[in-house]
Amino acid sequence: MAALSGFPKGPGVLMTEQGTFWSSWGERLSALRNIPPVLKIVWRSGPTVVSMGLIMRVLASFLPLGLLAITKLIIDAIVAAVAHHQPVQPRFWWLVGAEFALAVAGTILARIIDFLDAVFADKYTRHVSIEVMRHASQLDLVTYEDPAFYDRLERARVQATDRLGMIQSLGRLVQQIITTITLSVSIMIFSPWLMLLLIIAVVPAFLGESHFAFLGYAKNFRQTPIRRELEYLRVLGGSREAAKELKLFGLAGFLTGRFTSLWDKIYEENVELARQRLLAGSVFSVIGTVGYYSAYAFVIWKTVAGSLSIGTLTFLAGAIQQASSNIQQIFSTLSSIADQALFLTDLLAFFEMKPTIRS
Repeated sequence: MAALSGFPKGPGVLMTEQGTFWSSWGERLSALRNIPPVLKIVWRSGPTVVSMGLIMRVLASFLPLGLLAITKLIIDAIVAAVAHHQPVQPRFWWLVGAEFALAVAGTILARIIDFLDAVFADKYTRHVSIEVMRHASQLDLVTYEDPAFYDRLERARVQATDRLGMIQSLGRLVQQIITTITLSVSIMIFSPWLMLLLIIAVVPAFLGESHFAFLGYAKNFRQTPIRRELEYLRVLGGSREAAKELKLFGLAGFLTGRFTSLWDKIYEENVELARQRLLAGSVFSVIGTVGYYSAYAFVIWKTVAGSLSIGTLTFLAGAIQQASSNIQQIFSTLSSIADQALFLTDLLAFFEMKPTIRS
């Protein structure tokens, strides 16, 4: 048991003891300390692929603003030509060609990013799986006699590969932040209050989603021993090796009943949390939609009043829509990263365990 003394207290225990909204946020923020060590593992698994992926994402992050700007110029050119009953200027077709080129570039960059993500996934999974196997072989045998260690080891094995989504989310976060900055600057040039309105509108959704995501992690943490028992019962009840004993001692009904009881307990917890998240998420979505359309209505009013051109209306409408979407994605991605960082606690603590006997 001493071998596990260095492990931090699980969030499932924390939620049981304190159970407050702010305590969950404190644990979530403290879990961000797990990210730098994981980034080192990420870099060692494939520095070239990681570098290329970041470069491609940075390039892709500037495309939305470029497309909106060119679309504005195209629409203003068409409106001017129609108003003056004149043909469009020769540069108009250069603008159309430029927009086409950016659209093609966006498609190609997206394909390249998907390819690099797939290559990185294989490299990372291979690297971290080998590290887990290598480290497990170095631990003392007495460590394996502790049932609590098996729960930790099981979570570490799962975290080794299941947290790949969090790592890829870090790359998406970089792209989302750069895109949002470029769009936000263009909106703030027109009206800083619009940007503030968009941010305020999505904050409640961010807080709510983050809170329920943490509750989901705490639930999964508590369910680890139960899920391990379920897997044991599933294998035992359907294996050839145990078939003879099950029939001889009449244990099939007991195993089935035990499995059903445990599974129903997990099912009820999952459904209850999903129901609460659905209700809260619906309310927060309405708030975000109201914020977006309030900003959109203000831009339309300015256009009708003659302060903005049709091209500027199109540009700002697109910028507001994409900025609002990206702000929500940033908050959602940050929340997801913080929550998934909690899952990395056992993996990193596992790597920190040292054998007392060295060969």
